[in-house]
Amino acid sequence: MKYIFLIALVFVAVLGILNTGQPTDPPLTHIQPTDEAILSYENAKPPVESNTLLSKASEPSVKQHKVVEQKVAAISKLPISSPNAFSEEFISTEGGKEFVSTKALDDVFKNDTSILLQRMSNIEYSEIAQIRKDKLNDFILNELKDVTILQQDLECAGKVCALELTYTQSSNQASIETLSSFSKNYSFQQFTETESGDKKLKALYIETEDPSLLTLLNN
Repeated sequence: MKYIFLIALVFVAVLGILNTGQPTDPPLTHIQPTDEAILSYENAKPPVESNTLLSKASEPSVKQHKVVEQKVAAISKLPISSPNAFSEEFISTEGGKEFVSTKALDDVFKNDTSILLQRMSNIEYSEIAQIRKDKLNDFILNELKDVTILQQDLECAGKVCALELTYTQSSNQASIETLSSFSKNYSFQQFTETESGDKKLKALYIETEDPSLLTLLNN
């Protein structure tokens, strides 16, 4: 029996040797990947855990909030402007001549008056500004008796006074136009109407010794 088993093994081995000379194609289920597929796989990034993705996604938001907080803190720490520095934004002197900045004027009349008034209220106190503010208030009370004022917002800082006045249509317009004479000023005024039909004056008065020497500077 052992001899028969050995003879059978030898016979199978001989058949295997004879078949090695003519290799056959491998089954379709075992096709090797192409070079392109291999490269694609090698260059692919390893999978990232979902927790890691969430962590990385949240980092920019946290940094952004920190940047905003830093900016807000920086703004809140800005020093209050001096009266002279504020005045020089509007009027400068060179060679004995005064020049009024058209850019500064545009910024005032193109934007909400409350923005300027809020900023002016934060300027350091100066006696000159207080005197001018008192004079303008007194002029409005004493000289505009034929004007029905609905709302008045007024602030002075350095050489500059800003005024926004809302009044009725029936008010004396000629009286309104005398406002700049409360002191010697370069006067800039804008008249509009409100939605309800009332009138509104937006004015900027800049102190000077001679209003006739007004020179505008494009900057």
